[in-house]
Amino acid sequence: MSGWPKQHLHEVAEGITACVQGRGEMGVSNASFVLEQGRACVIDTLTFPAMAQHMAAEIKQRGARVDLVINTHHHIDHIGGNAVFAEAQIFAHPTARHIMQAVGHPVALYDRLMPAFKGRFAAQPQVLPEPLPPDLRIPQAGELLTFHAAHTPVDLAVWFPGPRVLLAGDLAFFGVVPLAIHGLISGWVEALSHLLALQPVTVVPGHGYIGTADDLRIMRDFLAAALQLARKAHATNLSLQEALTLFDPGPVGDWLEAGRIRLILERALQEARGELDREHLIILPGGEKNHATG
Repeated sequence: MSGWPKQHLHEVAEGITACVQGRGEMGVSNASFVLEQGRACVIDTLTFPAMAQHMAAEIKQRGARVDLVINTHHHIDHIGGNAVFAEAQIFAHPTARHIMQAVGHPVALYDRLMPAFKGRFAAQPQVLPEPLPPDLRIPQAGELLTFHAAHTPVDLAVWFPGPRVLLAGDLAFFGVVPLAIHGLISGWVEALSHLLALQPVTVVPGHGYIGTADDLRIMRDFLAAALQLARKAHATNLSLQEALTLFDPGPVGDWLEAGRIRLILERALQEARGELDREHLIILPGGEKNHATG
C-alpha cells in the first residue's frame, strides 16, 4: 500500500480483529472484522478500496468469506472501500443511506478536506449500502447499537457482551480531537454515557488508538465541558473567541487535530443558541433536510 497510512491488525478478542490506520488523522480511519465458522462481517471499509484490500486479504488467508458489511455512518472514510466487498451484503441505517444518496460523491470537497489524498477521489468506485434489516445477525453474538444525533444524524456501534468489546465507529476518537460538524454535542454526550454504562474493557474507535472505557470517559467529559461552557457563554453573551479563551480541553488539548476544538465549541454554541434542529442536522443538496430519526 505505497503512499497509504500504515495499518496494523489487532485481535482484540477471539474472532474480533481491529484494523488501525495511522494516528487517526483526517481521512485515516479504523475498521474491524468479525469471524465465526468461516463467515466474516466487516465493520466499516475505510476511505479507499486500496486501504480495504489488506483486511480482505487477511480474511481470505484465515479461510473466511465476507458475507456482511456494516457502515456505521455516512462519512466517506467509513464507506469508501465498500467496492472491495461488493459481493457481500452491505448495510447501513436507512437515514445514513439516504444521506449518502443525497450527498453523492463531492470530489472537490473531499480533495479540499483531505489534501493528503487529493486526486484519488475522482476515480473512486461507489457502492451504496442497503437499509439495515430488522433481524441482522452479527457473528460472535454482536449487538448492533443505534444512536441518533451524535457524531452524525445516526451512528451505529457494535457491542460484544462476552469479551466486553466495543466497536464504536466515530462515536469514539482517541488521540485525535473528534470532528463535530454533522451532529449534536448533547446527543453525542448522551451516546457516550450510554456506551460507558456498558463497562467495555476494549474500545475500538473510529479514529486513533485502541483504548478502554477510560479513554471513552475522557472524550465524553471533554464534549460535556464544551457544551457546559457554550451554554454559559450563550447566557452571558460571550463570543466564540471569548469562550475559547476560557475553555480547558483537559487531556484532549494534547491530541491531534487541535484546531477542531474551536469547531466543537462553535457547534456547542450553535446548539445552545437553538440554531440546530435535532431532527434536521444536515442540509442536503437542493435544500432538503435529513431526518435524524428516520
